[in-house]
Amino acid sequence: MKSKFHPKVLGVVCATLLVGGLAGQGPATGAAESSANDLRVGSFNVTGVHTDSKATGEHRTWRERRPKVVAQILAAKLDVLGLQEANQSASYKNNFTYGENQYLDLKGAIRAMGGSNYALTNENPYNCVKPRSTYKCVYKDQGATSSNRILYNTNTVSVVRQGGHEFDAVTPGKPKRFLAWAVFKMKATGKQFLFTNTHLDPYSIAARTQQWDELIAKTNSLKGSLPVVAVGDYNTSKFSAYAPTYLPRMKANGYGDVVNQESRRTTLRTPRAETVRRAWVNSFSAFRRNVADYGYEDNRTKIGNGIDWIFATNSLRVKAWEVVVDVDARTLLLRGVIPSDHALVRATLVLR
Repeated sequence: MKSKFHPKVLGVVCATLLVGGLAGQGPATGAAESSANDLRVGSFNVTGVHTDSKATGEHRTWRERRPKVVAQILAAKLDVLGLQEANQSASYKNNFTYGENQYLDLKGAIRAMGGSNYALTNENPYNCVKPRSTYKCVYKDQGATSSNRILYNTNTVSVVRQGGHEFDAVTPGKPKRFLAWAVFKMKATGKQFLFTNTHLDPYSIAARTQQWDELIAKTNSLKGSLPVVAVGDYNTSKFSAYAPTYLPRMKANGYGDVVNQESRRTTLRTPRAETVRRAWVNSFSAFRRNVADYGYEDNRTKIGNGIDWIFATNSLRVKAWEVVVDVDARTLLLRGVIPSDHALVRATLVLR
């Protein structure tokens, strides 16, 4: 099958398969039962509300997309989720129902739909003495991380400490980029772990790779002896020119890809996740409804080339990884409103 690339990112074909060469829609037979040590994590670029002015065709406005975003988050039963493009500005308040900005609106919608146990690690929009506005801002570190936010299930984990890191590298004239982080404790076991979330620069490879270097350095300075889970939109596929450097570098620093993908390979030589779902469907859709336009529908044993990543401490067992898409297996069309131009990517880890 010929490669199907999105114009923004070469080789973006993120997907899922059942490890062992068996492609399908569901988990493998005999998948391990859940336990108190299971940790369900995810990454979701929800598409910023600032794009509403460009919403045409399958790209619906945030109000229209929000119910599907919420439904998918709740159905995934996540303990911790990294959000990207959850806009922090109150300038779009007329587009919201439950809060003054996009991430507060999303939190409120989740609670309204039965997820009253979900909270954000940090709700400050800006790093100013008065954190709700940048008007005459006097800088103060409030842990604000722009549109990158961490959502968590208060029933299963608690926050030990949290914060943010502003990357030094930035493309001139473009928004600053951040790493959001938190140390969590699992309520069932008392085990702690470091969770990070980011959205690397989409405009410049130089800025993106410098930010990735900063991410590794900051993660290493925070982790101590804790297990690490690092998620986000890295704007990098495994066919990106610098992937042969950075995918092994993450693994060498102790936290490799949970699927064990390698640069420039669509097959897994040494699978890490025990079950993986919908490998043939890209995690980046560009709001295209027909997944045949961006997937390996005629060779579903392949693993795609996604830009949405979940990395985790190399020694952690990975029970499952999934690209969450509501696709009709017969027509290969996405059903209902398309929630975002990215799919939710999730994994189940075992934290011992």
